[in-house]
Order: sequence, then structure tokens, then C-alpha cells
Amino acid sequence: MEFGHKIKKKIEINKFLEQIQEFEEKDIETSHHSFFRFSEKQREIYNDKFIKNMLLCETPFLVGIQNNNLWASFYEYDGEIWRIIIDLSSNKIYIVTFYTINEEQIPKI
Repeated sequence: MEFGHKIKKKIEINKFLEQIQEFEEKDIETSHHSFFRFSEKQREIYNDKFIKNMLLCETPFLVGIQNNNLWASFYEYDGEIWRIIIDLSSNKIYIVTFYTINEEQIPKI
């Protein structure tokens, strides 16, 4: 794993949920890079709406701040384990990327 992506600090789930509860769907931005790990066909399913719904409606089982100061949140959803990497500012949530991981890739922090 790249050093910048390693989790340096675990965040309490409730603290994370408090941080994002004020945001609405319009406050979440994605870019082409957010979806770079998916094929064109997968992007039809795993799109803006999918990721915004997961972030705003689902509860992660693990959250941490990476060495590069981006936030990583982990979800069990739709039979998969998802890692969402976000840049959290005071008025926006920027989705850097998201992808599925294997159980052995869940950080031990």
C-alpha cells in the first residue's frame, strides 16, 4: 500500500457522521477520477447517485484519516466492501475515488 493511503488516525464513526450530517447531495462533488477504477458498463451502476446515497444514507464500519490527510470510509454494501476516499472541506465533500476491496485489505488500526 502506498504510504499516503495508509490510515494514520482512526475516527469514531459518530464523529464522522456528525461531520457529514450537514451536507446535502448537492454539496458532494465527484470527478472523472472518482470512477477511474470502473469500466464504462460499471459506471452505469456505480455513478454519482450511487456514491452520494452510500455516503449520506449508509453507516460506515470504519473511518480514518490517511497520511495524505484525505478521509477514508469503509462500508459493507450490496454484498461488497467499499472504500471511499474523500477530501472534506467546510462546505463540500469531494469524492477522490471509491472502489471495492477484499476483506484482507481492510486496514488494521
